[in-house]
Amino acid sequence: MGMRGNIQIKQPYSEESIFLYTHWRGHQIKEILADAIVKAGGRRNDPSYFTRILFQEMLNGDDSTNSFGISIGQIEDNEFLVPRVEWTATDMIIWMPNDFETEDETAFKATDWAYDYAGHLPKREPVA
Repeated sequence: MGMRGNIQIKQPYSEESIFLYTHWRGHQIKEILADAIVKAGGRRNDPSYFTRILFQEMLNGDDSTNSFGISIGQIEDNEFLVPRVEWTATDMIIWMPNDFETEDETAFKATDWAYDYAGHLPKREPVA
């Protein structure tokens, strides 16, 4: 049982991705990421700070010893599509798989993602 979900972080200059895992909040992954983008403000373009802010948002104050995890290089357990966070020279991009069967993805600017899933910022079109 559970609602297992992950967010993939691809930090610049690293071959391996970091996966932030939640056992019970997988159905809220998009909203967790959006809220972290809003909360991070200008720190969203600092990968190490943003990764910490995102994990804190995922924890949502839970300081227990279970239900969350961090893995490197591969997902440990999952039930939902996994957004991938990457950085360009000027901004953060979120890549979201379109389904489980193909490798098709849609790219979003961070501000677009925040608007679409948290409703905090003006709406913009996804990156082509």
